[in-house]
Amino acid sequence: MITPIPVITGLGGAIGSAFDRDRNRLYFTEFDGKLSRLDLTPPSAVMVRSSDSQTIDGTFSLNLDTGTSDAGNDIFWRQQTSVERQMEPRNGAQLAYLGAVSYAGLSAAELASLTYSPNPINADNNASNLLTNGAVFAVRTTAGNYTKVQVITYGYDMTIRYRTYRIPSAYQVIGTGYTQPEDIALSETGTHAYVTERNGNFLRVDLANADRADATVVASGFTAPHQIALDELRGFAYVPEFVAGGRLLRVDLATGSHTVVATGLENAVGLVLADDSRYAYISEQPAAGGRIRRIDLQSGTKTTVATGLVAPFFLSWSDGGEGGLLFTQRTPANQVSLLDLSDASPVVRHIANVPNNPSSVAVINPYRLYVCCDEEISRLDTDASVFTPTGPIFLGIGHVPADRITDGYADTTGDPEYFYQVRDCPFGGTLPLLLNHTRAYSDGARYYKLLVDGAEPRQSFTDLKWSASNNRFNSQTVNPTSSGYYRIRRPGSLWYNPWLAYRLNTAGISNGMHTLTFQLFATASSASPMGTFSLAVRIDNTLPEASIDNILHRLPDGTNEEINTCGIVNTETDQFQFRITARDAEGHLRSWKLHALWGDNRSVPIDSATYVPNSARNWVGLNNALVPSTPWGATVTGDPTSRRCAHTFDLSVWDRTINGYGYIHHRGYHKSITLLLP
Repeated sequence: MITPIPVITGLGGAIGSAFDRDRNRLYFTEFDGKLSRLDLTPPSAVMVRSSDSQTIDGTFSLNLDTGTSDAGNDIFWRQQTSVERQMEPRNGAQLAYLGAVSYAGLSAAELASLTYSPNPINADNNASNLLTNGAVFAVRTTAGNYTKVQVITYGYDMTIRYRTYRIPSAYQVIGTGYTQPEDIALSETGTHAYVTERNGNFLRVDLANADRADATVVASGFTAPHQIALDELRGFAYVPEFVAGGRLLRVDLATGSHTVVATGLENAVGLVLADDSRYAYISEQPAAGGRIRRIDLQSGTKTTVATGLVAPFFLSWSDGGEGGLLFTQRTPANQVSLLDLSDASPVVRHIANVPNNPSSVAVINPYRLYVCCDEEISRLDTDASVFTPTGPIFLGIGHVPADRITDGYADTTGDPEYFYQVRDCPFGGTLPLLLNHTRAYSDGARYYKLLVDGAEPRQSFTDLKWSASNNRFNSQTVNPTSSGYYRIRRPGSLWYNPWLAYRLNTAGISNGMHTLTFQLFATASSASPMGTFSLAVRIDNTLPEASIDNILHRLPDGTNEEINTCGIVNTETDQFQFRITARDAEGHLRSWKLHALWGDNRSVPIDSATYVPNSARNWVGLNNALVPSTPWGATVTGDPTSRRCAHTFDLSVWDRTINGYGYIHHRGYHKSITLLLP
């Protein structure tokens, strides 16, 4: 069950809401006559307390706002036995364990965005200890401030460093004087909004000058208009009336004139439009029980899609694909629910219990919802409960999906339109292993391990993570804990390589078949994995061989004479053959090419060959073989330098080994002679 997190309390009846994605702000109405705004990007933080070295004695506590041990303590360093230890939150404070992350790079904004828990952090004096030297955790203090803490020295008496920040209120009343405002809808530009009042008005409001006295009445005379559905592209807004025998109205935004689209509604409240404006979904509160119906805006036909609801209120699309409707059910249910429209028979799913009289749900991102609940706004971190991620956990290696790896070899040619075309390719070098963090997190995993044939390599790697405070991607090294756990990437965090979970250096792994395994864990102290996902791959880290063993000059009698390196050919024919080695001992040769180069950037191909797919996936290549089968003639018509110039013969050999992004094994060889033919 998702636990709502209070964001702001003491409100005057929060009802309708609209999220300004460009500015990261939530606008909402308060039924006591206000329009308000909540900035979701935290305002600039103020440092409250800082210490680069402070000792918290065993069995003692610490107030992170003052640096003292007093009645308002935030953390308690519990020593249960000589081995059993844990860091506990006190007096309403909460903790978030971060592990091996950059303490210096952790901003106040990032601290405020974390999910905190009343659970203690395990710090047993054994291998399961999470508070090893360098480990970082965060605290939301009793006073509501945010602290980052790093362990300097672990022990019975623990030395830490910390910084505590106070973040000013993000809540602001932007307009007053309204008569029981119900809903607010933002214009595309975000500079003005539309508001419904319970007394029947439909208003346009300049958000920079948002008092009721400055608002423009677009239309009036409606009966308790509620949620607004904007269709600015066509110049309309739609509003339902909360009354028995109510109407669905379409308002011309330019003239204020309105058209009745549907009648016979029963205490209609919530409303959303489909993207094509063909259908509307509307929530109603008839005496027989709440329901949601779909209305064809062309024919007026109504289709019931959900019944048995408790006072359903405003509606929101759960995603851009319009696969579901999020809605609230008011007292006595006090719930946020999801109507899954992707099923042939739409089904209602319970998302969370929330405070009294919830009205609207704002989708901030796929994993974070804000809910207006009468006196407060609550945050729901859905952990992907609203959206159901699917697909494999072990996604693949670089551009090669896991389901395109057969018997350890990559083969993407079954999809000819796919941009990355490879066939019968083993793997080598450093492999980018991709994990479905979204599904893993949704399934309850918070950590993972990588095993190669059952052993943990425990390698670190670096990726880029977006920092809103710096407005740039920052380099971040991903390290395992001392016990080998890596952290599942949290939904909502922005990484440049979002699926990356490991960069496996295979240099120390033998050629042949190996099993790569991701294990998922609920905690960094779990005794056994909650899931295991394996992929068999063939490793080949041996480069191909390339050599020009002999250059052979064809004589008029049909025999060949060997020309030594840097030798001069000044008689007889212009015909040549070559003994070359272009082979891969593992049988993974991809191609070889032999070229002649001379003069002023002149060159011609002499001979080449490319792997022909076969059931054995095997091509060793050539070993001291004579090529081409018919001697090559050096003369190029119109170019006298082709017969009288130094010539370099260049052999290029590739095998089929890839690292998931490209071929990585190449060998070259060249040998030169001079032609001075008559």
